[in-house]
Amino acid sequence: NGGLLEIASAKDDAINAANKLTINGGMTYAASSGNDGIDCNGQMYINGGLSISAGSAAPEEGFDCDQNTFQISGGIIVGTGGATSNPTSGSTQKAIKYNATSGNAICIYNSDNTPILTMQLPVLSGGGFPGGGTGMVMLYTAPALLSGSYTLKYGGTISGGTNFHGYYTNGTYSGGSSKSFTVSNSVVTTVQ
Repeated sequence: NGGLLEIASAKDDAINAANKLTINGGMTYAASSGNDGIDCNGQMYINGGLSISAGSAAPEEGFDCDQNTFQISGGIIVGTGGATSNPTSGSTQKAIKYNATSGNAICIYNSDNTPILTMQLPVLSGGGFPGGGTGMVMLYTAPALLSGSYTLKYGGTISGGTNFHGYYTNGTYSGGSSKSFTVSNSVVTTVQ
């Protein structure tokens, strides 16, 4: 419901729930170099707060909810890993699933050229060994992600600002390449 959680695991899920997991607020960082960042074997609900979850290489995930309800109604969520579960119907926030490059710095700008996400992606681990792969799936959602046009910059650098496990507030992004994408009316938009 609040506070600060910072959890790292070398072999197992950083956070695991057997039946149901609800995050209402606070700042959560969950990382595993050998499994899922956050794994729920039942229903997962995220209603607020900032949640950063880093899993290892495929088939492990940042957010793993199998084929169960994964409902997002608030908060900022960044999940990275070899794969991800998709938010399900009933979610009131849009989400993007981005096929990223491990270790890249990225920035997403809305149509007003305002950055809504500035993130230093982690280096993907595989089997508990750093550098296990470069292909990564990132799941991102936030209240600022609405239907419309966006520009994603990648491969640049981030300076200044406040850093919470790769998530930057008020950081400055420079350099890199860019691609455009459109967030549709569907719950999840895939960005290649």
